[in-house]
Amino acid sequence: MSTNTADLTNYHPSSPIRKPEDYSDILHHKRPHAQNPMSTQERAAQFSPYAALVGHKDIIADDEVTASQKN
Repeated sequence: MSTNTADLTNYHPSSPIRKPEDYSDILHHKRPHAQNPMSTQERAAQFSPYAALVGHKDIIADDEVTASQKN
């Protein structure tokens, strides 16, 4: 027997409404800082692999246009 997922209304319950008072225990604390923070260059290096994906969709779209023009 299959389950119709459209009928699962309780699968994702609605989020409770939060008030600032709910966070009174942490509201005025200072933000924690690392003892040995990374340099800007080290932080940038973490994300450099994703830079290779910039323009990827454009290249694919150009290849699709070129391929469709050959047919």
